[in-house]
Amino acid sequence: MNKPEISKDFTIDDIHKIREYNYEETKNLTVAEQAAYYKAKAEAFLKEAGITPKSKSAD
Repeated sequence: MNKPEISKDFTIDDIHKIREYNYEETKNLTVAEQAAYYKAKAEAFLKEAGITPKSKSAD
């Protein structure tokens, strides 16, 4: 499945496209592989947005 094309107005249909795309990308992955997939996507988004996440400190 190709990456979904998102409209400039970001509609509910866009959300459905994204969910379907992510499902197709992850449906045959193990739970650990799914976690790694979503973590990588989140980190890429944060980097693109210029957001530096706070690191967790050990108690």
